[in-house]
Amino acid sequence: MLIVDDHRMFAESLIRLLEDQPDFLAVGVAGSVAEATRLARSARPDVVLLDYRLPDGDAPACIAQLRQDASDAQVLVMTGLTDAGTMRAALSAGCAGIVTKDRAAHDLVAALRAVVSGEPLEATGATAPGEMRSNRSGTLSTREREIVAHLAAGQSTEEIAETLFISPVTVRNHVQRALAKLGARSRLEAVAISVREGIVSPPTSQGPGG
Repeated sequence: MLIVDDHRMFAESLIRLLEDQPDFLAVGVAGSVAEATRLARSARPDVVLLDYRLPDGDAPACIAQLRQDASDAQVLVMTGLTDAGTMRAALSAGCAGIVTKDRAAHDLVAALRAVVSGEPLEATGATAPGEMRSNRSGTLSTREREIVAHLAAGQSTEEIAETLFISPVTVRNHVQRALAKLGARSRLEAVAISVREGIVSPPTSQGPGG
């Protein structure tokens, strides 16, 4: 296991916690995205316990770098942030789950064991990808889903406003709220997430003359 946290005292406390567990072995401690990817490349850990915020990036950036380096390690993200955008950003990046830092130590150990064994994370108090996905459609209001559907159809802000008989400013406000709820950084990403999760139907392509 590789522990990635830029707070050295906290990282050392995690090592002491895991040393008492006979089924875990810490192969290194990193304090940045760059150091994490370098150690993962050399140590090849099965699991990476990753803090969300790091001096040179965040958990999604680190996960992307790990995958680029062909690491197949399972990543469990730790964070003190509990907003939906943070959760979705980490889960969309491909982590196995998220444990918030207000959980007890035994919850973290249970979540790590679940990640290693492939068992459901929900029973450990961690947030799992499926749990967040199932809640996504419910987080968008009817109007927000409607506007995302128009975005998926390729309409501009002005076209959506004209179609729905609302102002362009109102459209932009709904779009920004939808992006925040979906954990998306752009309209294109919001559409991709919404189509993938079944919130809106995929856009239909029309051939020549149709």
